[in-house]
Amino acid sequence: MARKVKEKLYLGVDVGGTKIMAAVIKASGAIEAREREPTPRKGTPQDALRAIMGVMSRALRGAGVSAKDLSAIGLAVPGVVDPDAGRVVVTPNMNLTGLEIQKPVERRYGVPVAVGNDVNVGTLGEKWLGAARYVQSAVGIFVGTGIGGGVIVDGKLLRGAREGAGEIGHIVMLPGGPLCGCGNRGCLEAMASRSAIERDIRAAIAAGRKTLVTGLIGKSRGPIRSKVLKDALEANDPVVTRVMRRASEILGYACLTVRHLVDPDLIVLGGGVIEACGKFVTPIVQKIVAGDALPGARPGGMVVESELGDDAVVLGAAALAQQHIGETPLEDAARLTPQYPKAAYSCAEKISIGGKVYTTDILVRGDGKVKKRGRKLSKEDLQESHDIGFEELERACKGSPMLLFIGTGHDGNAALTPQGEEFLRQRRIAFSALPTAKAVEAFNRAKGRKAAVFHVSC
Repeated sequence: MARKVKEKLYLGVDVGGTKIMAAVIKASGAIEAREREPTPRKGTPQDALRAIMGVMSRALRGAGVSAKDLSAIGLAVPGVVDPDAGRVVVTPNMNLTGLEIQKPVERRYGVPVAVGNDVNVGTLGEKWLGAARYVQSAVGIFVGTGIGGGVIVDGKLLRGAREGAGEIGHIVMLPGGPLCGCGNRGCLEAMASRSAIERDIRAAIAAGRKTLVTGLIGKSRGPIRSKVLKDALEANDPVVTRVMRRASEILGYACLTVRHLVDPDLIVLGGGVIEACGKFVTPIVQKIVAGDALPGARPGGMVVESELGDDAVVLGAAALAQQHIGETPLEDAARLTPQYPKAAYSCAEKISIGGKVYTTDILVRGDGKVKKRGRKLSKEDLQESHDIGFEELERACKGSPMLLFIGTGHDGNAALTPQGEEFLRQRRIAFSALPTAKAVEAFNRAKGRKAAVFHVSC
């Protein structure tokens, strides 16, 4: 039975070269439920459409709602899309070319449907609730199966005269270089995407180079996933390190080109490769951009990683859906907040969140969800469990809070690491570190988007 709906709901759909993900999302950006499945690699566009709608319907069931509870749907599709006609013009990395996608989905679910390019939509998500929420201009570059881009100027998505703005994956970095899925040669996508990285690793294996990748994928003939690249990098695999360094350098020079062409406040790197391998890739890109010999009149043009990660596109799709029916999500972002649970703390090493009692450290995320802190992670990765590092803060800051409260415990033992402070500074999240009893009081009083890390054991 569908539950009663109070806040407007939207269905955001991310159709990617690797996966299809659908999420039921509130107007505030809180994700109620999500479903995903691998993208079909074979079959007709109609087969792909059936798979997409199957994931959408499962997401609705997971949230306990029906299509009539939705206000609108946002569909994010890779490649060239005509949003006005609701049609996919061409998708280089999957079989959706020529598909009329908007009308069939509207007929199936009975609500308005907006269609957009996936990375345009992902960049919109970062502008709504992510890394670009404080700036007026940003370029998003998402590195996955392919490479896509999106451009925000004066707070608005730039579509271009032919719906082709932001297609940075198809700027030519090496004339006469490797063949790209778009049909041209030497594109950024053909040089630095996960598909290009996989091609170069497999060429090295064929040439007799030893690499951990062969053991990680076994006899699988499927794609080399970003998780495999991450594991190989962490093990200092020479083949993967060499290929990834070259791809990162090419991406860095592409960012330098973007800086000179668009001069945005921010360049946001996202996508599966960055999410998995950003610790390796991003510093290389940042160093190349920071070494730019041509200065600007003012500071700016920084390169940062996506704050929304895997959720950037579905959240952007929800924002696109809101815009499609006349809502203003970018302007309303600070006003519309998730529903946060009330907290209560006693000196008996217990904390109550939303009426449930916990005896362990707790995170209240920016999207209002409550999670255990994960002390095992703290003890393994940090000097001691009192240290609060960037990985825990990254979990707590899901949902893009403006303010983070840190409960330092009864005796004030818990503290941010220097890396944690840098994480919050880069994401422009203000924080207040107080003894947990006072932090709980401050958290309950605070308005707007917020999060908390509560240390309760001492």
